[in-house]
Amino acid sequence: MGSRIKKIIQNSIGILIGSVFLFLTLREKPMAPVWESLANSDYFFILLSFVCLFIIFYLRALRWKLLIEESGEKPKSDKVLTSVLLGYFVNSFTPKFGEIIRCTSLQKTTKVPVSVSMGSVMAERAYDLLILGLGVFAVFWIELDRLQGIMDSTIGGISHIYGYRYLYVIPIAILVLFILFLISLRRIKKSERRPVKKIVEFLQSMFLSLKQGLLLKKRFQFIVLTLLIWTMLVVLNYIYLLCLPETSGYSFSFAIVILFIGGIGWALPSPGGIGTTHFLLLQLFLAFQLDPNAGISFGILSNGLTFIGTIVIGGYGYFRYWTETKTLEKAAKA
Repeated sequence: MGSRIKKIIQNSIGILIGSVFLFLTLREKPMAPVWESLANSDYFFILLSFVCLFIIFYLRALRWKLLIEESGEKPKSDKVLTSVLLGYFVNSFTPKFGEIIRCTSLQKTTKVPVSVSMGSVMAERAYDLLILGLGVFAVFWIELDRLQGIMDSTIGGISHIYGYRYLYVIPIAILVLFILFLISLRRIKKSERRPVKKIVEFLQSMFLSLKQGLLLKKRFQFIVLTLLIWTMLVVLNYIYLLCLPETSGYSFSFAIVILFIGGIGWALPSPGGIGTTHFLLLQLFLAFQLDPNAGISFGILSNGLTFIGTIVIGGYGYFRYWTETKTLEKAAKA
C-alpha cells in the first residue's frame, strides 16, 4: 500500500512539474500561427521519424543486452527488445517507472533476475547522463552568450512549484539521505532476519551488476552502440525540423543543440518530458533569435510525435509481451 501511495505522489509531482512548465510556455502566446504551422507538417518526414524512433529503441535494446551479458546472463535479443519497448511505453505516462517495468517483464520472459537487469539499467543511465552532461557542457561552452539565460529561466520555472529557498535544500537533502542509507545498510547487513537478508542480497546483486556494467569488457561494442544511439537521436531531431515549413531550413548542427538542451527537459521528472521540453525549446529558439511561434510549434510537434511514436511502438511491445507471457503460462500448465 505504501509503495502504491509513493507512486501516486511521484506521478502527481511529475504531472505538476510538466503542467507548470507547459503553462509558462503557452502563457499569453498566440496559438493560431502554431496550429497553422502544425497543419502544414510534412507527412513523409513524420512517418520517417517513427522509423528512426524504432531504430533508436532497437539499438538501445542491443546495448542493454550487452550490459546484462556482463553479469553472465544470456537473454535473447527479441525478449530484451520487447521489455525495452514496454518500458518506454510505461515511461510515456509515468516519470521513469518504466525502468522497473522493463526489468520485471524481462525476468518473466527470460528469468534474468531483476537485481541484475536493474543494475545494468543504472549503468546504462549513468553512461547516458555522462554523455548528456558532456553534450550540455559543450553546447553551453560554444554558445554561452546565447544560452546563458536558459538555466536561469528553468530554475525560475521550478521555483513557481517549490520556491527558491527549497531549491538549495534539495541537494543537501539528497546528500543526507545517501549518508543515512550507507549507515543503515551497514547495520542491515548484520541482521539475521530472512526478509532483511533477501533485501540485502537483492541490493548486493544489483550493485554488482552496476559495477560490472560500468567496468565493461566489451567496450568497443558498447561505445559503437552508444555513438549510434546518440547519432540517431540527432537525426531524429533533424527530421523533426524538416517536418515544419518554418524550421525545415535550419542546420543539422542546430539539431545537435536541440538534442542536448531538450534533453535536460527529458531528464526532469515529467511524464514523457511534457511541459519541460516545450519550455526549454522555446527558450532555445528565443536565445537564437528565432521565431518563438516556430519554437512552440516545434516543441509540440517533436514531443507529440515522440509520444505518439512511443505509444504505437510501445503498444506493439506490450502485445509481444502479452503473447509471450500467455505462451509461457500455457507451457507451464502443460
